[in-house]
Amino acid sequence: MAILRRDRSATLALAAGLLLIPMACGGDDDGDAARVIETDADGAVDPDATDAATAEIVISGFAFTGVGTVAAGTTVVVRNDDSAQHTWTSVDDVFDSGVLAGGDTFSFTFDEPGEYAFFCEFHPSMTGTIVVEG
Repeated sequence: MAILRRDRSATLALAAGLLLIPMACGGDDDGDAARVIETDADGAVDPDATDAATAEIVISGFAFTGVGTVAAGTTVVVRNDDSAQHTWTSVDDVFDSGVLAGGDTFSFTFDEPGEYAFFCEFHPSMTGTIVVEG
């Protein structure tokens, strides 16, 4: 399991930008990349429910933990284990989970290699990056 990288200057710039630009919590507008991944009673990804590679990020203790690097074509499932609401939102508007209440999950398939920075709209100090390798 890779550790998510944090960049303090990027976090500060992001927080400043959030003060200037109102953002809405919404789902994936085109619906092409996001899909539902079945989970078991504990919220873990059911590997038999999907034909693609999957990885998981867990939101717990007001932090993102889990995957840091994945192969292109991997579906990342984000699960909110906190009682507080969170979002999993791309800095570059590539994905947005919308509001995730405690126990909710959201998935996104990363088809293109690159680095994808993300944050929680409610808690901008919660940040991370996923590296997608081709």
